[in-house]
Amino acid sequence: ALLALAMQPAQATLINDDYIGGDDHGYGDVIGAESIFGIDSMDVELVGNMLSVSINTNFAGEAGVYSWATDGGEGIGYGDLFLGSSWNPYGTAPYSEDNSSNGTTWALALSLDDRWNNTGGTGSLYSLAGDGSDVLLSDNFLDHGTFRNGQEIAVDADGKRALSSSDWDTTGGSINFLIDLTGTALEGSDTIALHWGMTCGNDTIEGEYAVPEPAMLGLLALGLVGIGFSQRNKSKV
Repeated sequence: ALLALAMQPAQATLINDDYIGGDDHGYGDVIGAESIFGIDSMDVELVGNMLSVSINTNFAGEAGVYSWATDGGEGIGYGDLFLGSSWNPYGTAPYSEDNSSNGTTWALALSLDDRWNNTGGTGSLYSLAGDGSDVLLSDNFLDHGTFRNGQEIAVDADGKRALSSSDWDTTGGSINFLIDLTGTALEGSDTIALHWGMTCGNDTIEGEYAVPEPAMLGLLALGLVGIGFSQRNKSKV
């Protein structure tokens, strides 16, 4: 029983939004109404090769706002989820000068098939070139208003072949992603870096998830079992 308990998957890691990101025009963490655009944190958990990410944000369920700011009138939508093997933001916390030109190199991104759907849908996982040539910024989505440009927002999937498909939804006041990392550049990685923001970039979140070590969990299990046997033997003396 102790062995089974110790081998259970670790609890999700909470990453708080302590990241500002560059090109904020002096507005700080959130540009515009925090009640709409504020990001609080993200929950990250890896079970086997299945990565679950929940972005806890006021923007969940708000896609389509400010239609006047976009060419086609779609409004502001949900950005794609970017993933890397290690988090290397430019500068020091809260990283107010970090952007797509100087920060973390992203290996994968989950591109949403319909980023204006307020219930969820599907997404396609792509490998990235690593030089920013296949990444779209908030500049590519907005024509009017003040926003945080220079941040990674979406994948330019033109000519790319998807690695796999995934589901996402906006339940529980969060934007939730479930991604299979099997066969990708991040399978077996010790750490996973993450980046997400809405298409206006009015708030963004970045951080790093430390993957639990299976070996350490096994040692913990053996230790618990050993303590159990030790206590049992003492009781017989």
